[in-house]
Amino acid sequence: MSKTEKNRIKILIADDHRLFREMLYHSLSEEEDFLVVGQAMDGREAIEMTQALKPDILLLDINMPRVDGIEATRALSVQCPHTRIVILTAIDDDEYLFTLIQAGATGYLLKDASSEEVTGAIRAAYSGESLIQPRLASRVLKKLTKLMKEKESKPAEDRRRKLDVLTEREREILEMVGRGLNNREIANALFISEATVKTHVMNCMHKLGLRDRVEMVLFAVQSGAVKVE
Repeated sequence: MSKTEKNRIKILIADDHRLFREMLYHSLSEEEDFLVVGQAMDGREAIEMTQALKPDILLLDINMPRVDGIEATRALSVQCPHTRIVILTAIDDDEYLFTLIQAGATGYLLKDASSEEVTGAIRAAYSGESLIQPRLASRVLKKLTKLMKEKESKPAEDRRRKLDVLTEREREILEMVGRGLNNREIANALFISEATVKTHVMNCMHKLGLRDRVEMVLFAVQSGAVKVE
């Protein structure tokens, strides 16, 4: 493999619709920093190919034969933690969305997403961030808040204690990430560079033992660092 290929983002596509799979393959192959390493036509094949090919990104549908996207996500989050899973589906359902995020998905996009949204989600996931379409992200936070109110009247004490390991600036950025702001919006609000924001975000995740930006958003709400109405 050439040096150029090594530096490209390796992507595996898993979808049981052949025409959609091939269309996505041709679209992503036009991006200079992408390398589509394979196509899986069901969930079991997605698991086997991910284990064998070790892609950076798995683009995964939900409703597939043999093993569905939820079970595949749960399995691969444990077996192949370095592969980021981005859900690309036609299913616009809050329960699926929330379940897949809990299972370990890094991103969630509907199939009507623009090509820019799909490529943006892939690059964000590769960089250790997450991307959920804005119209879906607000519903995740509302769902989480509802569950919290049902299970407990105040944030869990152990989560609140974890906030003590953060600096004042890191807490500020945790709260802004929890409100759904991206790095550029945070940088503009705090008059600092995007690179500095990214460093703070990575430090927050390391100190709190979080894998990605989705877990950071969930922690921000669960700990009480951000309030969602």
